[in-house]
Amino acid sequence: MNSPAPNALYGQLVLLDRHQHRLRRLRPEADRAAAARMNAVFCAAAEFAEACKTFPLFFIRSGETDAQGQAVITPVALLGLEAGENLFVDDGVWTAPYEPAFLRRYPFVLADARQDDGQSTQAVAFDAACSSLVEEGPGERLFDDFGEPTPYLDQALQFLKDFEAAVQITRPIGAHLQGLGLLKEMRAQGTLTNGERFTVDGFLVVDEEKLRALPDETVLSMHRGGLLALVHAHLVSLGNLSRLVDRKSARRRA
Repeated sequence: MNSPAPNALYGQLVLLDRHQHRLRRLRPEADRAAAARMNAVFCAAAEFAEACKTFPLFFIRSGETDAQGQAVITPVALLGLEAGENLFVDDGVWTAPYEPAFLRRYPFVLADARQDDGQSTQAVAFDAACSSLVEEGPGERLFDDFGEPTPYLDQALQFLKDFEAAVQITRPIGAHLQGLGLLKEMRAQGTLTNGERFTVDGFLVVDEEKLRALPDETVLSMHRGGLLALVHAHLVSLGNLSRLVDRKSARRRA
């Protein structure tokens, strides 16, 4: 799995070319208009401690299957209360104190490319529809006058590689929780301040009763492996659902 559902964010992927895109630069202000209709994004395990302060963290069945034919379960940060809604993007500007790495890597992504010898390799691609990538004006250049990657582009590439590594580290977590019998379906209903009803479902959460019933040796193993800390961050994050309700109510009033 390179990254969860990249096409939901990247509308027009183009492989970055040192000759064709030598003059491209990234403007200082980040364009997040492409994320305005994403109500949930992948959240890596390494982000849980920070992301749990702002977003509800849930688990979903990604639609993929693993080598054993089991559904891949992926952690996500919930950004909206209905499909196509992101309550943390206003006029293309990200407004939350923390931004998931899934979005921070935009407009770049690692993509499969075919070499001249027919072998497949990974290369940097970008969203050609991103308004922050321009050919003139202020911004960080991607290539220097000789067509070589700038330190900025090198940093971006390293961030992409780190993100892919984080995806691979995170991948087994959902299966582990499922194997322990800890995940259950979640359905939440509520009312906005204007009386409008909403329903949030299709997500999985950790069952606290089953967590408390685990044998001591299992809990100790989870603690030493770092999984217990992730579970606690997930459970703490569920309180942020009310903050999404407040944000949505504020938008309705506006």
